[in-house]
Amino acid sequence: MRLTAIAALFLRAGNLTFGGGHVITATLQRELVNRRRWLTLDQYGLAQSLAKITPGTGILAFCAATAWMLARWRGAIVAVVVASAPSAVFAVVLTWAFVSLTGSRPSQVVLAAVLASAVGMMWAAAWLIVQPMLTPPAWLRTVVMVVGAFVALSRWSVSPIAILAVAALIGAFWSSGEAP
Repeated sequence: MRLTAIAALFLRAGNLTFGGGHVITATLQRELVNRRRWLTLDQYGLAQSLAKITPGTGILAFCAATAWMLARWRGAIVAVVVASAPSAVFAVVLTWAFVSLTGSRPSQVVLAAVLASAVGMMWAAAWLIVQPMLTPPAWLRTVVMVVGAFVALSRWSVSPIAILAVAALIGAFWSSGEAP
């Protein structure tokens, strides 16, 4: 796997995708699994699961895990740097600009529009992650787990770690009838 191809993909995904980590992971799923076939869906799922249980910024852990599978340490380091450094500089510049313009009506309208589009992209990313699991044998389990996780988090503020632990138990004991 060429390091330049990995760098180009993670640079684009990390810096030209808006809406946060979930949108970036969905973009990378489409590229790494569906289009380029550099990773299998199981490898992608493993990287995503490990990134969710590591402390710190999950998207950086995800980029490191997926790129490590492609090109070991060199891939992981390149992916994390190119996915985070340019957008971090951009975030500092944008923060400075918006803080200086917070009182103006046009900047408030722009912020409202950006927030609305970010929420829409997060829902689209969630769909990209859940949709492959909605196979006929597994759809009921998938729907129960997704809805249950959403309700537990939004209604009762259950810790994401507790939700992941319960989902792991459910997944271990509730077979979908699919071959592993």
